[in-house]
Amino acid sequence: MQSGVTSFKHHYIPQFYLEGFCRSDGTFDIYDKEYGKFKKTPQSPATVFFEKGINTIKFRGQHTDYIEKLYSGLESVFSQLFNLIREGICSETLLNSDGVRLLKQYMAIQFWRLPRLDEYADQYLKTLSLAEIEHICTVTNLPLPSQKIFKLIHSDAGFRYYFRCFILPLCTFDLNRAIPDAMRWVILDVEKPNEWSNLLCCDAPFIFDNPENLLQFTGSFIFPLSSSKLLVSKPQINTTSSFDPIMSTKISILFYLQGRRYVAGSNREYLEKIIEFSKLYAGKEGTMRLQREVLAYVQ
Repeated sequence: MQSGVTSFKHHYIPQFYLEGFCRSDGTFDIYDKEYGKFKKTPQSPATVFFEKGINTIKFRGQHTDYIEKLYSGLESVFSQLFNLIREGICSETLLNSDGVRLLKQYMAIQFWRLPRLDEYADQYLKTLSLAEIEHICTVTNLPLPSQKIFKLIHSDAGFRYYFRCFILPLCTFDLNRAIPDAMRWVILDVEKPNEWSNLLCCDAPFIFDNPENLLQFTGSFIFPLSSSKLLVSKPQINTTSSFDPIMSTKISILFYLQGRRYVAGSNREYLEKIIEFSKLYAGKEGTMRLQREVLAYVQ
């Protein structure tokens, strides 16, 4: 391990979040899409959804895992929220102003934390103009002058990664305003969670049709909070209070297809069926067709 670095396995999906998709013994089944097979059991949140050293950067010539430590500090706050979710906090309490604020913050940080966005995030930052950097400095009250930040983004990979992790969530997502009047957030619960908690977790944990609408929280999206709870954003005019049971199956298939590598679930037999069903939506066209079918429930 490098000097100045005290951690090695850096999770891009936090362990406290993954715990919501485990069985009562803290384990789950993991399908590894890269190798086309299930990982040996038992698997736990500590053993998957991480990459070695991804949050280690070089600062002033020295390697540091300062970003990982910052993530750990944030997670201590968010873990309390997700503990309440797993314990069965009611929707009205969860979706009060404080709960919505915390959920927005978590989603923003999780979005930019995903390795699948590495190339996109890097290019996005490099194309920011000085005027855009000046606006970001104003919004986030950054202590450095905008010209200095502009230079560091282009010359320092470590700073650029730090900026992506902790500044982009603040300036690309609408975190301060309430849920738009035209939209409504609801929590959908599995009918009998003790018997059939069948929602899956993957490394692409959001379903949405337009990135801009997700960033502004102005459109429909689906985000699993646990293996038995979905956070759904839908238009106020959509008054549907229950959904066809096939919806959760289609959502699971879509998460399986979206996943880059690992897909986690608390029921191996169910996950095996989802993998089989996914063949009905093979290829990019099939995935997009399934996405349209899923979002039709909440639009």
